[in-house]
Amino acid sequence: MDDIFGIPMNGIAVVLSAFLALCMLSVLWIAWRRTIIFKLGIRNMVRRKTQTALIVVGLALSTLIIAAALGTGDTINNSITSDVYSSLGQVDELVVSSQTVDSKVDLTSQDAMPPSSLEVIGAAVAGDPNVDGVLPMLETRLPVTNAAGQLAEPDTVVTGLDPARIAAFGGLTATNGTTIDLGDLRPDEVVISAKLADKIDATAGTLLTLHVGDVPHQFSVAAIAKDSHLSGTRRSRDTFLEYPGLTMPLATLQTLLERPGEISVIALSNAGGDKAGEKLTDAVVERLEPAFEGQGYGIDTIKQDRVDEADRVGSSFTQIFVVLSMFSVISGVLLIILIFTMLASERRTEMGIERAVGTQRRQLVHQFISEGAGYSFGAGLIGVTLGALAAVGIAQGMKVVFGSYAPIEAHVTPRSLLVAYALGMAITFLTVVASSWKISRVNIVAAVRDIPDMVARKRKWSSLIWAGLLTLAGVLLALMGSGGSSAEAFSTGMTLAPLGIVLFLRFFGIPGRLLYTAAGLYTIIFWLMPQSTFKSLFGEFDFSVAMFFLSGIFAIIGATIVILQNNDILLAGISRLGGLFRSKLPAVRTAVAYPGAARGRTGLTIAMFSLIIFSLVLIATMNANFLESALGDEANAGWDVRAEAVTSTPPSDLVAVLEQEGVDTGQFQSVGVVTNPNEFSSEIRLTGADEWKKWPVLGVDQQFIDHSEIVFGQRAAGYSTDTDIMRALATEPNVAVIDSFAVPAEGNIGSAGDFFQLTGLKSSDEVFDPISVDLLDPNDGSSYTITIIGVIDSKIGSLNGLYTNQQTIDAVYGGMTSTSWLISLKDAGQSAEVAKSIESALLTSSVQASSIRDDLRDQQKQESGFLYIIEGFMGLGLFVGIAAVGVIAFRSVVERRQQIGVLRAIGFQREMVSSPS
Repeated sequence: MDDIFGIPMNGIAVVLSAFLALCMLSVLWIAWRRTIIFKLGIRNMVRRKTQTALIVVGLALSTLIIAAALGTGDTINNSITSDVYSSLGQVDELVVSSQTVDSKVDLTSQDAMPPSSLEVIGAAVAGDPNVDGVLPMLETRLPVTNAAGQLAEPDTVVTGLDPARIAAFGGLTATNGTTIDLGDLRPDEVVISAKLADKIDATAGTLLTLHVGDVPHQFSVAAIAKDSHLSGTRRSRDTFLEYPGLTMPLATLQTLLERPGEISVIALSNAGGDKAGEKLTDAVVERLEPAFEGQGYGIDTIKQDRVDEADRVGSSFTQIFVVLSMFSVISGVLLIILIFTMLASERRTEMGIERAVGTQRRQLVHQFISEGAGYSFGAGLIGVTLGALAAVGIAQGMKVVFGSYAPIEAHVTPRSLLVAYALGMAITFLTVVASSWKISRVNIVAAVRDIPDMVARKRKWSSLIWAGLLTLAGVLLALMGSGGSSAEAFSTGMTLAPLGIVLFLRFFGIPGRLLYTAAGLYTIIFWLMPQSTFKSLFGEFDFSVAMFFLSGIFAIIGATIVILQNNDILLAGISRLGGLFRSKLPAVRTAVAYPGAARGRTGLTIAMFSLIIFSLVLIATMNANFLESALGDEANAGWDVRAEAVTSTPPSDLVAVLEQEGVDTGQFQSVGVVTNPNEFSSEIRLTGADEWKKWPVLGVDQQFIDHSEIVFGQRAAGYSTDTDIMRALATEPNVAVIDSFAVPAEGNIGSAGDFFQLTGLKSSDEVFDPISVDLLDPNDGSSYTITIIGVIDSKIGSLNGLYTNQQTIDAVYGGMTSTSWLISLKDAGQSAEVAKSIESALLTSSVQASSIRDDLRDQQKQESGFLYIIEGFMGLGLFVGIAAVGVIAFRSVVERRQQIGVLRAIGFQREMVSSPS
């Protein structure tokens, strides 16, 4: 993981390390120049071990949560990156037949390369010290069956390799670690990947049948190789699914397919091995691009792209966890302030005596800084240790959820631990310094005598200054964010400015309860208003993920203000309720008196617990809503079974073929056809843009249009209903609809990477102007413009991609790579059984079938599993609350020892004293 929020991690580590060194030097300076003051601060840690343990635990929580967030990012990044290096080995770039030099290949390349390609590529890299291997390959996808085990894999990637050149790429390695010599294989032998062996229960010697069209061919398994690019295993760029593979000598596959001398891709290996070779990709591409210009070759920087994608995904995960951790971090900061406020209250007499004998205020600050630093240094070490363990726990949860996509293994880098320790230390140290400065201000006489300070109720000019600063800051932020540029700045300004005005009015004598209550209620209503109301009142704005954090913080601030200003009413109600229990009434009244007497401390406690509970309830609610919508009645768009053929010659009439194979098609209501002209995704861009992006582009027939139950969340102007859009899709040329994932969601974390986004459209828009996009014809490099007129509602989880009528697809692309049939049944409950019967009947035609409802359920399990992991991560904030309970209870007893003694002296029993605590 190289960056977070666009800031390089190395830079973050350097800055925070410098600040950490500054903190340490400050403490060392105090120890050197103010030795007695330093010792007075440190001795309190040793004198009260239980108290010290509680404080250290409380201070460690911020560091723990930050370390867990960064460690999770490291885990995701390292797991995906390691999987890339493991699967690709020494394959660094792929050269394919393409009209563009910068080309991408997904799973297999179907376009044949000219017979002279190997010589041309060899000459282009000849003498280049950065390239140490050139490997011609032929790739296709075929169904494979194991008749003995009655198992099959309809979609197997079959790869032909040149045995004479494979050594430069590290060769094929068997699952037992031995090297497989592809040149020693007999014409009827193949090597299968471990994944394929597991799927069809094959071992060395097992007889397999490969179906080429309608012709079966038998091969014997010579060996089982580790899953890798050379063994045929492929991972899709778009879906991240892994497909099993089978490998044989290049000449054998050419003979099998009746394509003599043909290759489909040439792999390049850079010097330096698996990891070092990826660093040379830019140099290799720079040399090859001029030679390939206009020659019909494209370069797929497959390893570099996937390593970059791994870093992007790791950074996105880290950003998610860091943003969510801010609630717990802020709670930790409030806990620190609360701890030192209570320490100061406990040591008020001690502080007064120190000031009476000549200690200056700054020396008192130094004393508290010394003590706080002692707590912080130890707490930081505990925090990073527990944070690393928490990251390991999160990794185990992610392994369960995402284990089928990538081998997740816990991994925490020293750099992340350093950043977490330094950041946690910085937060703690700055909070301690601020708290120390505040609590060092004491009335010496009142403190020595341990009596309340005499507070003179008078107007302070400093209040007027603060009022001016708040109002000015609020107005400036609101102006900066106005015009839709930043919802965060505008909303913050709209909150701070009224608070500044309240301080102005309070300065001139208007009662505080009315003003602060009104300000608190305004803040709650403003930040919790529906987005549609916000939009109608203030117009369009750009939202980022910061709004998620700010809305929680400000809503809780507003609620805390309202509670504190009206706590006497609330406490009076509790007191009246306590009257129902006569024997406990004195204890209840004593209990409610304490929060009212220490309103600042009460406010900190309320805000701290509210932040924790708010974040947990919010995530739990989001998860519940997701579970409710993911499997709703609209999710499958009216279809029950999906059958897909990964071949350029699919059955022309699915129903007729199934009937010939004995499948009961009487339960079919309708069958719609969806075609894909490219391998999963096509090249697409907004008209006028320069860069092509990836997105599935699909063609649909009239049956699909007539029988789909599609709901559109956003419609283009001129299309007022869903029926209008579907009618246009059937009758108007060059129009299309697209799924909601292509619309940038406000507040999203991370970037879309190579994937297409409708950057001119917002998820909050209900009506938009028709959007023109260009489709790239991979055959000749020309572009074709179509118009998007609708966005499929996010409730429909079974349709992903851009959908247009089949006539448009034929005009742009011509041939098809895959064909899917969507089938609606009279009895939707039979979808799983029908899918099995279709797949069994059409196994030799490379057809795979599945229940759409089951697919959605599996997808929902993975996505909700991730939300549960986040919910568990947010639950770490509960430890802040537990620590707070311990610290507050412990400090409250110590602070009120004299009051407790008086209560016992006037007749309060022991259990009555413990009840108010």
